[in-house]
Amino acid sequence: MSSKHLLGDFLRNWRGRRDPTQVPGFTATFGHRDRRGITQAETAALTGVTEGWYRRLESGRIERPKAEWLERIVRILDLDEAQRHTLFVYARGQVPPPLYRPDGAVDPSTSALIQVQPWPAYLSDAAWDVLLYNTACEQDWPWMKHGVNVMIWALTYPEARLQLIDWEESWAKPMASQLRLAAAEQPDNRRLAEVVAEIKERDKVAARLLTDDLTTVTHPDGDRRWLYLPGHGDEEFEVTFRCFAPLSDRTQRFMLVVPCDYPAAS
Repeated sequence: MSSKHLLGDFLRNWRGRRDPTQVPGFTATFGHRDRRGITQAETAALTGVTEGWYRRLESGRIERPKAEWLERIVRILDLDEAQRHTLFVYARGQVPPPLYRPDGAVDPSTSALIQVQPWPAYLSDAAWDVLLYNTACEQDWPWMKHGVNVMIWALTYPEARLQLIDWEESWAKPMASQLRLAAAEQPDNRRLAEVVAEIKERDKVAARLLTDDLTTVTHPDGDRRWLYLPGHGDEEFEVTFRCFAPLSDRTQRFMLVVPCDYPAAS
């Protein structure tokens, strides 16, 4: 059996096993589904390619697809590391690149503080690379386990526009403003410059926002925004962002995503 034939078998199997309710925003976009599995057309839409392109990939007629496209399939189909390895070997004839892991050290007490939070909580560095996240964060933001930069995900990835309600006005413009200001403040931060360049290269809309939009936001602390969550269909959730920085290292961002309907302490 050829590797191209096996690639199609694997992809069809992974698509058939995928629970669509665990893809944030799926129900709001494609309608209710009471069975497992997503179609080729849905997979294509979720990964930002045409249905024809995806069909050719699954039939083994795409020679060495870009790693970026394969990583989108990894996230949408929620593939584990062994499955990711299999996808790259059969699609590109090579093992996948290692996931990006930032070098920033996290104090054990900070790590403990994040892990005990009942809500999604994570720590990122000056370039918005995720240093640490808790279990609640992985449940609501499953892309984090794939080592993706916060800004790159939110501003360029197709699934972000599915999960984040009113994506451009409520999410993309404020976040692009933060990134633009940070890059201007830290011209010698090489990693931050790489993130900006990658976003501009990946997505025309994000590039336009970074270059031309006049929104001025320095941080999201206290902001209330709407989104979809895995396992909750088309129910919309409003959350509040709370942002902190350790006094010993202000380049780190401690982010809490708190449900707005959480009862206030009496």
